[in-house]
This record gives sequence, C-alpha cells and structure tokens, in this order.
Amino acid sequence: MANGAGTCFVVMGFGKKTDFESGRTFDLDKSYRNLTKPAVEAAGYKRERAEGIVQSGLIDVPMYEQLLAADVVVADLSTANKNAFYELGIRHALRPYTTIVIAEDGLTPPFDVNHVVVRHYKHLGEDIGFDEVMRFRKLLTDAISIIATGTSASVMVEGRHEDEWRKRLTAKLREIPSILLIAVFVYGLIGWNVKVSFSDW
Repeated sequence: MANGAGTCFVVMGFGKKTDFESGRTFDLDKSYRNLTKPAVEAAGYKRERAEGIVQSGLIDVPMYEQLLAADVVVADLSTANKNAFYELGIRHALRPYTTIVIAEDGLTPPFDVNHVVVRHYKHLGEDIGFDEVMRFRKLLTDAISIIATGTSASVMVEGRHEDEWRKRLTAKLREIPSILLIAVFVYGLIGWNVKVSFSDW
C-alpha cells in the first residue's frame, strides 16, 4: 500500500518441519525470512506472524482477530501443516479474495484446496537458492500489490464500508471466545473419529 498502512498476517509453520508424505524436512523460518517477510514489506504492508502476537492469555482470540482484520493474509501450506490449513479455512470463510496461498513445490494439496491458486517456490530443505529467492519475492510482492491497487474482487465483494463491518465483527469475536474454543474442541473430536455418548457426561 502506498501509505504503508496495510496489514498482512502470515499463516505458516515455524522452525524445521517434516513433510511426512515426502519425508523431506524444510526450514520454514528460512521461507519466512528470505521470501515472505521481504515480499510483504516490499509491497508496503506491515507484517505479522503468529509468533509475534504478544498476549497474556490464549493465542486463539488474537489469532482469529488477525485472520479477520488483516488486509491481506499469506498462507504457506508447506509440509501440509494442519494449523495452516485450519487458519486458511477460517480466512477463506471470512475474506477469501484477499488471501494468497503459497507452498514449496513438492506439496500435493488435498482435494478440498486443489482448486485454489497456489504460488509455488522451490525449497532446498535447509535453504533456498538465491535465484529462487529473487524470483519468488517478486511474484509474491506483485500478487500482494494487485490487492493493494483495488483491482481485486475483494473490493467489489467487501464494499466500501469494510472497516465498519470489520470493527463490528471483531467486537462480536471478542464476546464469544469460549464458544469458538468449544467449536474447535468439537471439530477435533469429529476429526479424530472419537465417539462420545451424551449419557457419559
């Protein structure tokens, strides 16, 4: 953004993570430092990552607020990180047209997201080659800048009263953190195929 006022929340794993499908290990902090962070800053956005959220309580509520309020979300799905997929799902439900999905080029996306545009980069495991860094930085910066110019579908869908809408929804979110946590818990039970009988409660 020209005035530097835009915010970008980066969804991704941290440290060295293993993609259990391929068996390869990737340093995701290198992806963030060498690719995502410089690209976001070059586009004029303030960037935030979950590890940078300082909160004296549960991280869930400020994380949900970032997924709602950020002007742009960049989601790195490398290593098929479950948290990243979950957060991407929340963002897509709220503001799909200002969400950019990236991943290392060996990722095989599951069926539910294989229709989403994924911008790929080549990760060497421990590091990323210089030429690939420069190529992908430009690609990601350009993608973010398209959103900043107001030519993306998000401008038409979310409308000119987006700030007021965002404030109201954020206020509601602050009121129901326990409900969200219960929903996550129930979702987890379903995902783990745990059978719970109400008679046991």
